[in-house]
Amino acid sequence: MADNITPPGSVFEPPLTPPPTEGKPFSTRVQKVIDLFEGHRKGRRPRPWVECPLSPIDYTQVLHLLESKKFLCRYVEDKVRYDYDPCCSRLTIRMPTPLHETFCAEVVDEITSQLKVLQNGDGPSAKFARNIKHFASSRVHLPQDINDPETKYYKREPDASFGHMEARYPGVILEICYSQKSREIPYLADDYILNTDGNVKVVVGLDIDYKRSERAALSVWRPEYVMNDGELEFRTAAVVEEEAFRTHEGHPVTTTALRLALRDFVPDGLTQGYADLDKEIIISSEQLCHFLQEAEARQQAEVRHMGYTDKIHTGARKRHRTRTPLDDSGDDASCEERENKRERLDSDYLPRASGKSREMVDRQSQ
Repeated sequence: MADNITPPGSVFEPPLTPPPTEGKPFSTRVQKVIDLFEGHRKGRRPRPWVECPLSPIDYTQVLHLLESKKFLCRYVEDKVRYDYDPCCSRLTIRMPTPLHETFCAEVVDEITSQLKVLQNGDGPSAKFARNIKHFASSRVHLPQDINDPETKYYKREPDASFGHMEARYPGVILEICYSQKSREIPYLADDYILNTDGNVKVVVGLDIDYKRSERAALSVWRPEYVMNDGELEFRTAAVVEEEAFRTHEGHPVTTTALRLALRDFVPDGLTQGYADLDKEIIISSEQLCHFLQEAEARQQAEVRHMGYTDKIHTGARKRHRTRTPLDDSGDDASCEERENKRERLDSDYLPRASGKSREMVDRQSQ
């Protein structure tokens, strides 16, 4: 992987077009995306995976329009998870349900717990494991061509990721699948693995949304080299492909398990000098089924408004704070003052730039 990459200062390099003038009508595709963001803010989540055709020029207009709606812009930055692919001219808004969020959290917690056991051990492998962290759903900016300094960047927000603190990209990425997303997962795996030159080493797909069935399945993709007509090819291989971990009747498939070795979390170049990195994190089908049952129960409880609640004292009156109205321009002085005082922690996986490109990043982030 080239170390002297000087990437553009944003997810993709916007076209050299001036910002839309005030009052100029936007395309219906631009307005649809803005309406979806507004709906998200108001609690309207029609589907967990919404794809919108959107050209790079339209995407630039979306960004400009958001800049004029400061309140919505802050909400989108903080609360909305979306992917943008400039090469396919597609924006995808991720709106996971409680089922998917809870199941993902359970799997992440188990991986983290087993990592802690390895981290608390003795020897070089324990020291190595202490640098592996959970990066949650941090954005990952994937170069179209990692060796091209002028490349465009894909924006991805995986469901969860783990990696080494010294690595540019996470080594392991988790995606929880549902009907629409399942069709896209092999292509997402290609993007994650191929566009990082294999620095993303494992993509795990957990498909838990089979209609009229309790079946749930596991897929795992890894990079591989193969000879094809005398030429060496680098590609993504499905080493586990839609292997059921729960049957149609809801029973665990005992032969299925998610296995991750310590070396899977880290680029090969950072493993030099460490032995015994084949120690595994193993999550059995029984554990995956248990996590899924708990997530399903939690979703049902939310849908049916079930579960224990305390009540306030009899006769007590609820007093809400008086809310100061904010217009959509976001010009409220106190709000802006708080924003200026707060240092924002940027967890984006945007490769570091230097010199002139660093200044470009700083200007664009202001």
